[in-house]
Amino acid sequence: MNKAITSEENVRRNRFIPAGFFARSSNLVYFLAVFGISSIAYLLGICPTVEYIDSGELALACKNLGIAHPTGYPIYTVLGRLVSILPWGSLIQKMNLLSLVFTALAAGFLFLLVNPPPERRHEGRGFRQLASASIAVFTAFSPVWWAQGTTNEVYSLNLVLIAISIYCLLRYFRGTGTDYKWMLISSYTLGLSLANHLSALYLIPGYLYLIIVLRRKQRVGWKILIAATAAFLFPLSIYLFLPVRARFTPFLNWGDVDDLYFLYKHVSGWQYRVWMFSDGGFSLSVLLGKLADAGKLLFSQFGRFGILLILTGLWRMFSKEKHSAVFAVIIVVLNFIYASNYQITDIESYYLPMILVLAIFMTSGLVYVIGRINRSLPDKKSLKYIGVGLILIFPVSNFMDNFYQSDRSDKTFARQGTLDILSSMEPGGLAILENWDFYSPWLYLRYEENIRPDAVLLDKELMRRSWYIDFIRRFQPEIYDRSEIEFEEFLRRVEPFERGQRFDPDIIDRAYYGMLKAVIEHESELRPVYSNVITDSKFGTGSTIAPVGILYKFAGDDEFLIAPEYRFDDRYWGNRYVYRDNRTAQLLRFYKTAFGARAKYCLYFKKNEEAAYYQNLTAKVSRIIAEISEN
Repeated sequence: MNKAITSEENVRRNRFIPAGFFARSSNLVYFLAVFGISSIAYLLGICPTVEYIDSGELALACKNLGIAHPTGYPIYTVLGRLVSILPWGSLIQKMNLLSLVFTALAAGFLFLLVNPPPERRHEGRGFRQLASASIAVFTAFSPVWWAQGTTNEVYSLNLVLIAISIYCLLRYFRGTGTDYKWMLISSYTLGLSLANHLSALYLIPGYLYLIIVLRRKQRVGWKILIAATAAFLFPLSIYLFLPVRARFTPFLNWGDVDDLYFLYKHVSGWQYRVWMFSDGGFSLSVLLGKLADAGKLLFSQFGRFGILLILTGLWRMFSKEKHSAVFAVIIVVLNFIYASNYQITDIESYYLPMILVLAIFMTSGLVYVIGRINRSLPDKKSLKYIGVGLILIFPVSNFMDNFYQSDRSDKTFARQGTLDILSSMEPGGLAILENWDFYSPWLYLRYEENIRPDAVLLDKELMRRSWYIDFIRRFQPEIYDRSEIEFEEFLRRVEPFERGQRFDPDIIDRAYYGMLKAVIEHESELRPVYSNVITDSKFGTGSTIAPVGILYKFAGDDEFLIAPEYRFDDRYWGNRYVYRDNRTAQLLRFYKTAFGARAKYCLYFKKNEEAAYYQNLTAKVSRIIAEISEN
């Protein structure tokens, strides 16, 4: 062998990717490629209408610059408002596209984050870019991440802000320590993230760890620390948008936040603390159960091969970049503690920072594994090309595995469920519901699309809050006026509780159910009144109810209530080609219970033919629920 061969030529010979193959591509090209590929995939499966949970409420809050549920999400609301005034598409389509852009941008910044500079100049640059882009797209196609890009939620904005912040912080940490702009940008975007969602709080200990390391290395002084702190705190001032806007009494004015005490409660998520750390104490079995649940979630995101790469990358980073690895592990551990102890049904999105950080380990593992293969097969170019193909196929396989679950293009169950509620009501009817998954979509359908303006829905649990009583007073004044005495009595009794003063829960409880009873009685004199609340023994006490459709009508006597046969579309709800999750199954249990109740009701009055019809519907819904549970 000619000894005159330069070291650069030697590196080119032994790199995994053949000479010139992707080596000259810039990070910008890869960033745009990751963003574009992710956007196309999300667009293929984007939801065309309103979705479960907060979708309808958030869309209206953005359009009207309102106050959304805690913590208020002022940044998301303002950005959503800017998008809502664009001339194309419906409001919900614009909001869904906004989430698509945020989520795809997060994937692009994930590429930058997992693409650290090579250990030696020019060594393996193209390979690292390709591997990092592959992991970024792979992660963008994981179910929880993908879900953020197909419907409107605040987590998509938080995801991109966290990705930018961690990228800038690690860029500063891995640099010479003189380019302070990266520290300032990192602090600023972390503050923006915290101004969007308080879950960013658990990133702060990891940041403090790296700052302490930088201080020990004398790479950051007090001046830059003070500037970084100011950059972090400044975005939090956007929370002042909430009390300012509340003064104008927008359509949604959740929490009465023009009062500073209520502003503190709203921003701190006070009303959600009942679901945090509520397992009743620590035990080894509880911890193991939570670890198992988190493990199942991560396995569903990364698969066996991905988990092996994560473990390999974790070991590799601790040997090569110990402080960066510790920083990432701190985020993972605190994310797990926070999310696993927050008892809500849509908790998966709270694991997004963990998924993002684990992608760093995954990239490190992939680079290490392919590097070892490269060194063991230095001259077999055909195998090297095969290796490149495998890297490219890696995200494609994740796309194929998860598209069915993530495709929302035909998933309109939230809208259909709300329409089914309305179809169970006579003209001018009133329904008191206990399910936010019906009520939030109704807000959008009623006040944006003006569907069934004659019908009124009230949220039973929101009626425990004084701000919602004001909402009723403003938008259903006739209901408020007819039960004004009971509404005012409840407001008087609940005020000490809402202000953190001494209160008697029994007195509040009596006033609350007295208010509900008054609304039912007063409205029943003028219009048909319905509900789907059947598990609360205090609700509707002394009233006679009759199952109608998927609701229960408050009847004035014990005579048989004639109702049109309910047309349940089992071809729609039972469509196996549309992914149906556990939330859909839970909503269908309302249908099953109502149909079963109607069958028993008809049997009691000797209406055997109608009873058989509803028994058949009950069986159909049961089969669909069983199908969903099997998936």
